[in-house]
Amino acid sequence: MKHISLTVILFYTCLFSTTHAQTLSSVEASGIISTSSSTPFWLQSNRYGMYSREGSHLFTRFQYHSEFSEIGPFTFLYGADLIARPGSNSTLNFNRGYLKIQAYGFEVAAGRFHNTSPLHDETLSMGSLGISANANPIPQVRFGLIDWTPIPFTNEFIEIRGHITHGWLGSRRYTEDVLLHEKVGHIRFGGDLPVNLYGGLAHYAKWGGNNHPISGDIPARLSDWWNVAFALEGDEFTPGAEQAYALGDHLGAWDFGFYLNLRDVDVKMYRQFPLETKDNLKLKSLQDALTGISFDLSENVRLPFDRILYEFLYTKFQDGARRPNIVNGRNCAENPDPAICRDNYRGNEDYYNHGLYRTGWAYNFRTIGNPLFILNEDNLGIVNNRIVGHHIGVLSTIRDIQLTGKATYSRNYGKRCDNRIPDIGEGELFGISCENIVDTIGGRMIEQWSFLTAAEIPLRIAEGQNIRLLIELAFDNGALVGDQAGGLLGIRWSPN
Repeated sequence: MKHISLTVILFYTCLFSTTHAQTLSSVEASGIISTSSSTPFWLQSNRYGMYSREGSHLFTRFQYHSEFSEIGPFTFLYGADLIARPGSNSTLNFNRGYLKIQAYGFEVAAGRFHNTSPLHDETLSMGSLGISANANPIPQVRFGLIDWTPIPFTNEFIEIRGHITHGWLGSRRYTEDVLLHEKVGHIRFGGDLPVNLYGGLAHYAKWGGNNHPISGDIPARLSDWWNVAFALEGDEFTPGAEQAYALGDHLGAWDFGFYLNLRDVDVKMYRQFPLETKDNLKLKSLQDALTGISFDLSENVRLPFDRILYEFLYTKFQDGARRPNIVNGRNCAENPDPAICRDNYRGNEDYYNHGLYRTGWAYNFRTIGNPLFILNEDNLGIVNNRIVGHHIGVLSTIRDIQLTGKATYSRNYGKRCDNRIPDIGEGELFGISCENIVDTIGGRMIEQWSFLTAAEIPLRIAEGQNIRLLIELAFDNGALVGDQAGGLLGIRWSPN
């Protein structure tokens, strides 16, 4: 309690003593009630890990963000976001804390800050296949372009954006002190035309680490960073499997789409293809993708919403059914040669999972990417990565009240049995009996529905004060995340 009181004092000191040009600050308190020991899915997913997954709880939040320009062309931005969840398992942590320096269209950022990729609708989406808003912000250092930047001599017809990141995934995982490499780049064509086409690639890699139960400490030298950045094989000091194929656990997404700007509506469409192997760079699993389309309406359009989004997620193919890997006419299972064969079998790409980094694409017990990919309770990989999902998001404003709605339906096929984590042999997962080969089409599955409706209502309590009432209701039905209903009731005060 003393720590919370001290934090509040420091927060108010910064809040009322600042003289910088632009500031954003707020104090928020709320409570979540759930009918079960689990928090409803959309009450706690894609919230940057701020809310607990463990049912009813209290929540307080203190934010302070500032921007000022004082040293020539340089703009400095900094901020902090303190989260406290009092209760039997109290937590107090900085969800964000960062410093950014911007100049000449570039930015250097360090700390914890919101960072999603590749491009998608962050507010209404079910979540990117790369980095979504589901997990806590990862501590990192990032360098890149601030926004779309025209290429010289193209009359702004061709624009690019991108960044490169070095991050730390911490010790709350199977292999401790794992590092993160991220680089994302996009190019856009169109300029002032009503249609702009874009495409790009997001590449992520987990590498290094300590205290692996078998491999021990995994090197994290400058030469290893180079090999990870360009997906090259390791040397004799790296784990055996990584000497023959690529150092680290690599994944990512191809990302293509377009912007269509009409008089009263802006349309955005995107399609993300997940990457797990070098073969995916050749787009050999085109069935697997997250496809989204959104319509952003002007005030002239008289409809009950300002923006509406639809997304379709399909990840069942995963390079097809499991089959022998034939390389140069040789069956790898019969003639294993690590210099030639990475795996004895093809197919079963097992999205978000990895044999060496068994926690998978997760941070602080949350999936880094799309939250429909459910993490194992023991923090040992993703147990649901074969998904067919439909998702609708709606944003509306009625007078000064902002309304948000989400509805998601998914058919979940678990994961193929060949490489389950944990290894349960022929046991059951999600009530599905495990067989050695699972057909791509058909098979047992479980359904899941998840709904959310939220409202921010301004309260006219005191003149000049920005006070908003927060109301959210959510409902889940299905065996993937359970059956529960719940709600959030809170209040947020922003002095500016």
